[in-house]
Amino acid sequence: MTASRYRGALAVWLLLVAYASLYPFAPLRHPAPDALADFLARPRYVVPFDVSLNVVAYVPLGMLATLYFTSRGTRIAAMAKAVWFAAVWSTAMELCQVFIPGRVSSVYDVAANTCGALLGALAFADPFHSVVTRKVASWREDFFIAGPWGDMGLVLIALWLLAQLNPALPFFGAGNIAAPGEAAPETHGLEWLAVALGICGFGLFVSTVLRGEQGSLRVTAVLLSIALWLKFVAASLMLQPHFSDEWVTTGRFVGLAAGIVALAPLRRLPRAGRTYLAILAILAGALLAKIFGAYSPLVELLHVFRWPYGQLANFATLTRFLHELWPVAALTFLVAVFLRDRRAAHAIIPR
Repeated sequence: MTASRYRGALAVWLLLVAYASLYPFAPLRHPAPDALADFLARPRYVVPFDVSLNVVAYVPLGMLATLYFTSRGTRIAAMAKAVWFAAVWSTAMELCQVFIPGRVSSVYDVAANTCGALLGALAFADPFHSVVTRKVASWREDFFIAGPWGDMGLVLIALWLLAQLNPALPFFGAGNIAAPGEAAPETHGLEWLAVALGICGFGLFVSTVLRGEQGSLRVTAVLLSIALWLKFVAASLMLQPHFSDEWVTTGRFVGLAAGIVALAPLRRLPRAGRTYLAILAILAGALLAKIFGAYSPLVELLHVFRWPYGQLANFATLTRFLHELWPVAALTFLVAVFLRDRRAAHAIIPR
């Protein structure tokens, strides 16, 4: 195991944490004279949900940092370095917040973030490591392609699931549900086609991340079920009542069924064929979704929520950014995998 294997995944999570910590980035302000005193002071109000969110956000960072540092020393030393690294990163994020209007910088947030990183690092401490973490790692090696390519594919799947937490984003669509108006009836079939292409492309993407040729339909069905469940729960908790069903329509479920039906025979193609078709399906689905997607300004988008907690703007913009970025990142990954497999195939052909 080398440190470079986990460098990309660690960098991705650091960027996500930085985005959530520093949004809206501008305009900047001069720190108040008592900014350091406010940073060290006990907050007037402690919101348990915000504290829990600060802890949860740094659990993956603690895990990924431990994996990164494990190749450079013992596991215990890697865990200690991971917690220290997360504490330093959290402190840097909190200190940067003093320059951003509307953000509250606090050493108590650093403590909550560090606790989250510690929980993530403790996943590699016995007996939990022997009972759970090691078995999960073995399962990952058995079912997904080896090395950093498989890790990056799993990161992309995790980011896709993270984007599904925003119920204001249509399922396999572009834009958001806050925009008024509906597509013309004659375009409904193309909207369903966009969803079907997106579903089929996603399933073919999953098949390229799996080690073998079997199981892609089951794994895709499980991931889509998890995504739908996340959408339903998030919509019931976060959206205004009259918006709770807007992210999903009959046409989208028709597209969902059509995409799965199309995936069933295509998943049996050779890996090169599946990768190539995944590129075409994701590209076509994303372009069609863009054509019919409707975008609203952030202020209008936030009006569809009834979430009583803070950091809603951060959540909405981060998940929408991931939702829009995912097809581009998936296409980049698939093209790289396709070219790698082609080079490998040419290398083994005798001259």
